[in-house]
Amino acid sequence: MSVPVNQRSHGKLEACVKAHELAVYTLRITKNKKIFTVEYQECLTDHIISASLNIYMFSKAANDLTVRTPQDRDNFDERCKLQKLAIIECGNLMSLILLAKPIFHLSSKRVKYWHTMTKEARCLIKAWSDSDKKRFAPLFDA
Repeated sequence: MSVPVNQRSHGKLEACVKAHELAVYTLRITKNKKIFTVEYQECLTDHIISASLNIYMFSKAANDLTVRTPQDRDNFDERCKLQKLAIIECGNLMSLILLAKPIFHLSSKRVKYWHTMTKEARCLIKAWSDSDKKRFAPLFDA
């Protein structure tokens, strides 16, 4: 029996996949120098690219940390820290996208799509983080 879509849980892999898709999309659109002009490269475009890459890299690094036993407490703490940093970078990227809209004359459709991708990544990473905290709490409450 299948689970209804609105009742399905989202795993860490889905969060990492969404973060990867966001980074790839960001890199693809920002390479267009007719839109993302060189004059704003250092002050805005580089920050947009950096935020999207950080979301992916923090998510990937958190996913690579193994937590199985009470001795893995340091890994768990680092994993939580990386997840939090990825969530913060999602907020930063959403702000940068809104800033980029008037600077680069981005269409509302593009901004909405890009912003939604970022919001989805943030929600998935947050759900993964909350799930980890709930899942591993008994392990470290001893």
